[in-house]
Amino acid sequence: MILQSAAIPYRKSDLNGVEVLLVTSRKRSRWVLPKGKVKRGMPAHQSAAREAFEEAGVVGTISAVPVGTYRQVKTDEDGQAKMIAIRAFPMLVRQENVSWPEMRQRERRWMPINAAIEAVKNGELRALLITFAGAIPDFA
Repeated sequence: MILQSAAIPYRKSDLNGVEVLLVTSRKRSRWVLPKGKVKRGMPAHQSAAREAFEEAGVVGTISAVPVGTYRQVKTDEDGQAKMIAIRAFPMLVRQENVSWPEMRQRERRWMPINAAIEAVKNGELRALLITFAGAIPDFA
């Protein structure tokens, strides 16, 4: 199984409470967390923070403690399906850039935590976001 890392970018809003930033996947335009392969020689949480910048244009304080792990099937260019495990780390967003490396490839959207849970299709990711929603005071 291939291991990747993801950031759970979040912020606190007076209007909506805790909001999570989701991005669209490139191929299917589904709402997902910014994620990717763990860069060689880099701790998983720092790699997740890098993915959050590249895919969503955000910078913040990322926890070294993951909320949990979810799995999904990834199809390679050659059509091979592989199971990947993604460890997700909460990241309190401090800066949102107007331009970022993948801005022309993805959409990003802030959503109240409950709306984000509803927006994701992967059941394991949904469960992970529910766990995160219950643990936010631990990270905030």
